Amino acid sequence: MHDGTPPAAFEFYIGGSVGPSLYVRLVEGRLLYEYASAGGYSGVVTEVAPTPEEWVRFLETADRLGVREWEPEYVSPYSCSDVTYWYLRMEMGGRTVVSRGANGYPGSAGPEVSGEFREFRAAVERLIGMDR
Repeated sequence: MHDGTPPAAFEFYIGGSVGPSLYVRLVEGRLLYEYASAGGYSGVVTEVAPTPEEWVRFLETADRLGVREWEPEYVSPYSCSDVTYWYLRMEMGGRTVVSRGANGYPGSAGPEVSGEFREFRAAVERLIGMDR
């Protein structure tokens, strides 16, 4: 059960050479994020302070999706010119998860984005208010 306390550490990135990119990091209890709609960085950093209830919802979603059991690396054996990279580092309850991928995702055998990864990304976007 989570009490609304943010993780000790949280960092999430997803992006590639084309398409949108998102970089979120936790700094002193606040989330800073950069979003770019097409490759590269916008240079605009937005700061948000999720409520304890929002942290509880996010961390419960992460638990339900089995994020603590994600492998260190997911790389698709399928090569294509448009590669999506992602990186996650999250420390909670004294345990650190570090996972990354290149066109590979937990719960997917190929380059397709898995339902659980899609749901995790949606939870991150909800946490920083991108769904509002």
